[in-house]
Amino acid sequence: MSAVRDPYQNYRQTQVETADQATLLLMLYSGALKFLGQARQAMEDKNVEETNRLIGRVQDILCELMGSLNPDLPEISGSLFQLYEYMHHLLVQANIKKDVENIREVEKQLTALLEAWQAAIKQEKSEEEPAEEAVSSVNLEG
Repeated sequence: MSAVRDPYQNYRQTQVETADQATLLLMLYSGALKFLGQARQAMEDKNVEETNRLIGRVQDILCELMGSLNPDLPEISGSLFQLYEYMHHLLVQANIKKDVENIREVEKQLTALLEAWQAAIKQEKSEEEPAEEAVSSVNLEG
């Protein structure tokens, strides 16, 4: 007999499976920021076990981001890899030293990345719309 899955879990799974790369990237950044906020609160509450678990989730996301970089764009990929690696290091230090400032620094960096990608995606979509409108206004029936 199989266990009944949480409908929210099913919904999130479907979102991930059907999302394009840009949406997945935004989801990863948003998830990391959510876990960082929770980790910061857990650290402030002196909940060591929960802090460790949540920081680990963010570290997993950063590792996923590092592994998904496009090697065909070495300059951008290299810069992002170094930034992700730096954030990962800050989280290791935050966890060892129980230093909430390192968590705040990672939050700041990830927020800046999220906002930059959101702006880039928005710009790309706005540049595609005029082309789509032009194509849809062409009368193919003669």
